[in-house]
Amino acid sequence: MKKGNKAFVFLLTVCLMAVSFAIPAAAAEIPKENYTFSVSKQSGEVKEKITLDDFGDIYKDLEITATIVPENTVLTFTPKVDMKASVSGYILKDGIMVRNELPWTINGKEVRTNDLKANTTVTVNFSYGLPYYELFIWDEATENTTIYYFKAEKGAVTTDQPDAWAKAEVDEAIAAGLVPTELRTNYKQKITRADFSKIIIKLLEVKTGQTIDEILLENEVSLADNPFTDTAIKEVIAANLMGIVNGKGNGKFDPNGSITRQEAAIMLTNTAEVLGYETEVDASAFADSSSIASWAKPGVDFVFMFGIMKGTDSKNFSPKGTYTRQQAYITIGRLDKALE
Repeated sequence: MKKGNKAFVFLLTVCLMAVSFAIPAAAAEIPKENYTFSVSKQSGEVKEKITLDDFGDIYKDLEITATIVPENTVLTFTPKVDMKASVSGYILKDGIMVRNELPWTINGKEVRTNDLKANTTVTVNFSYGLPYYELFIWDEATENTTIYYFKAEKGAVTTDQPDAWAKAEVDEAIAAGLVPTELRTNYKQKITRADFSKIIIKLLEVKTGQTIDEILLENEVSLADNPFTDTAIKEVIAANLMGIVNGKGNGKFDPNGSITRQEAAIMLTNTAEVLGYETEVDASAFADSSSIASWAKPGVDFVFMFGIMKGTDSKNFSPKGTYTRQQAYITIGRLDKALE
């Protein structure tokens, strides 16, 4: 959602600890009696200059004051009147901060909305591994705006990070709300069948704007129809009932088992089909095509054609190769973009 009246927005930069701010002639701050907010932890504030990409508009040497917070700080926001507010995280690309709007959590569910009703308490956990976060409050009628910036404390950032080649796209997938909080670790280990099901369901929720319960109800299927004896994980059952993932036979799913590249390809393709997208494309021409299972070939063709998965080198797909968490997060992010 592109914010309006940017010339005024960035002159109104404020932070949690600040009591003074610049007010351009045609705009003012949102009255503080109209909302309350707090952060669970903070350790001071910092003034600095950043270069910001706001949905394609570049702001160079933007002076901001930010509250310093550790990772996993929880921001709590409650409007006292109906109002609009959003929270965003920033990905660092070539020295430029790129905005990604994040979901609010309302009553335990992640919700992507800017329209907040009076006395509705929303939260967001700064657990995305990003350098900056922003709370933006605005009134479309008066063009009044207030911005709070937060800087993640460097010393609190985990050393458990994706590989350098993967980090930017992994960060984008996290910022897009596609990676559950509990999976933002151990990036280089193989992803399990259950965890891959979880990020698939996250993508469905993000794309449809519905919870998985609402999606299942709309498709007239029930979690009570669990076909597996070795797992009761909600996302696994949902992904199976919707035709995205299959079991191993004899009522087993093998939730802790790993997946291969060709299995990932067909699951990603099945997800696109569930979302109503055409997945039939021209055949790919890998040197190891004969090693790709017949049931996986349509999936490999689709993910390769749309740049969702690439070959392991210039000639081979390596269908039986292993699949890590960071690879899974990258490809779920690419599928999200391909389906825009």
